[in-house]
Amino acid sequence: MNRVPVDERIVASTEDWFLKRGLPHFIADYSASRDIWTRALPALTVVFLLELLLASKRGWPWWLDLVALGAAFGIAALAWGVGNRVRGRPLFARPDDLGAFEIALFVVVPALMPVLFGRQFAQAVTIAVSNLALLGLIYVTTSYGLVPMTRWGLGQLVRQLESVFTLFVRALPLLILVLALLLFTTEVWQTAAELDAFKMTLAVGFFVLIGTAFAAVRVPRQISELATFESWARTTERCANTPLAPVVGDLLEPASDGIDAIPPLTRRQWSNVGLVVLVSEAVQVLLVTVLVFVFFVVFGVITLTRGVMYTWVGRRLEVIHEWKISGDTFVLTEELLKVAIFLAAFSGLYFTVVLLTDATYREEFLERVVSDVRDAFAARAAYLAYLQQGR
Repeated sequence: MNRVPVDERIVASTEDWFLKRGLPHFIADYSASRDIWTRALPALTVVFLLELLLASKRGWPWWLDLVALGAAFGIAALAWGVGNRVRGRPLFARPDDLGAFEIALFVVVPALMPVLFGRQFAQAVTIAVSNLALLGLIYVTTSYGLVPMTRWGLGQLVRQLESVFTLFVRALPLLILVLALLLFTTEVWQTAAELDAFKMTLAVGFFVLIGTAFAAVRVPRQISELATFESWARTTERCANTPLAPVVGDLLEPASDGIDAIPPLTRRQWSNVGLVVLVSEAVQVLLVTVLVFVFFVVFGVITLTRGVMYTWVGRRLEVIHEWKISGDTFVLTEELLKVAIFLAAFSGLYFTVVLLTDATYREEFLERVVSDVRDAFAARAAYLAYLQQGR
């Protein structure tokens, strides 16, 4: 088998390339204890120390608070030292990775302090539940690269701004006509005007939930299509703009000359790619939804007077701003914003369905997204082949 010297700088750059695209699970031997919890150690340490301060109790004299705090920090230090000794590390060494024992300490020790010093059981439960929720949030956010994935999605947003008007004109002309008629319907205004912030959030969230569920159901099929191996020559071409470009031409095709084939995606890798695909599609939908919202706000301000809106709503309007231009009065009201939000959310759901079911729209508007994801699959194949052939 051909041996290719492994350049650790290329490996590190490739792994960073995966991270920036929200695909940390494409990294070989990706470990939760090493790559997630240890990176979150500084933040977890700060939270841990702050929660130890809750060992004090309101109403105690200051000297008793100091005793409780000293005892709490002493217990925490003892637990940490014992944990290090059990794992064969120096007594107060900073851990190289966080395992189940350290995570348990983070949840249990701060929760025990209010019980030991003041019998504050409700506060102890609150701390334990909050810590578990925080750990869950950190795990999901870090494990699936939600922060870099979001940055990548915003980058997609900037790239796609040039075609936003094409999206608007090509995908929604008939829907805009229908929704424009709804803008002049009394029932729509009366319904939207009576929605408070909570109910409006629920209504919009309902549309988002339906759209997300519809997109999520189609994700496995999309990933199967994207993950289909094109050819090794095409893989080499797709790696031209990746950190592997200098070495991919020297690699032998996997599953040939005694070289193992590229392993299929694991369940977590499937989930990781699925999130990237959903974020990419969400960017498209967000672009159209925002544009529809702006359209209805501007159109409503131009065409609707205060008197007409008052007649439809049947009560005093909440005026946000009023302009006088060439003797005409233009009014922006809270009720108009509510109607625009409601109609835009519905249009977002409609566009989601169109984007994922119409082959023409899918090919045109998701072309860049599909190409980026295929590039990531090609980089994964070359990355794994590089590691294998360099051993």
